[in-house]
Amino acid sequence: MIRLFSISLYLVFTGFISLSGQTLRTDSAYSNAVQRMKTYSVMMPQSYDSTRRYPVLYLLHGWGGGHLDWSWKTRLKEYCQNREILVVMPDASNSWYVNSSTNAQVRYEEYIAGELPALIATRYAADTSKQAIAGLSMGGYGAIMLALKYPQKYAVSASFSGALTMPRGLVMREGWNKAAKGNNGDFALPSLLEAFGKETSLARDTNSVFTLAKSASMLDSAGKARLPYFYLSTGIQDPLAYIVSGNREFRDSLYSSRFRYEYHETPGKHSWEYWNEALRAFLPRLFDLTGWK
Repeated sequence: MIRLFSISLYLVFTGFISLSGQTLRTDSAYSNAVQRMKTYSVMMPQSYDSTRRYPVLYLLHGWGGGHLDWSWKTRLKEYCQNREILVVMPDASNSWYVNSSTNAQVRYEEYIAGELPALIATRYAADTSKQAIAGLSMGGYGAIMLALKYPQKYAVSASFSGALTMPRGLVMREGWNKAAKGNNGDFALPSLLEAFGKETSLARDTNSVFTLAKSASMLDSAGKARLPYFYLSTGIQDPLAYIVSGNREFRDSLYSSRFRYEYHETPGKHSWEYWNEALRAFLPRLFDLTGWK
């Protein structure tokens, strides 16, 4: 669970970039959860009015990425034109969006699900009762994992080419960082070991989206839907074989548990060309599902 904390996040930099009517704002603040300065970007609607309250979409980057990826590498600003929404894009390094099992001072789960939304609510006209979360690859895993752990926080959770079998399989292939050699001759990604620990680490199970889905309660005590709506998409030409197989396996888990979801397999690779198209297709569905404008 997220611990209570005081918002001692000190703003040291603010930048503004105009994007065809929308404003991309970049802030930096000190985070207690990760014990360092963290930067995030916020895309604000053209009609931004500080007296109103806007829904919030958190967009999570992939491994090796950062907070500017979505705004620079996709047509996000075009897709959000005339939409009354704040898009928050945090930087989470290569953390896999979890509280590190090997470093107590690196708590990205706490940062993304608790600390950052509290900060956004103090600096922007955000409606914290209307939130969604989405991400690509590592961020796709993060979006699903966080939505399963904190279902009351998000109306919709979306994953594009999500690395959903993490942390179950720490041995990686297919062009990932080969700095640390695994026990079976393949290569383990150092960030995975830092996030989830060794083979016997409890964090590998408690952060598994498959384990979390099995234990999740679909309805609350009043009989209302408790879990968010899950949106999954993946490119069928993805060269990382475990991406497609993992998404299919998780889709089957959602189906077996009768969760609300939709699943899309479309032409595409593990690339920004695919993620741009996935984002274009997802955003109208987000507004349809939530009733946001």
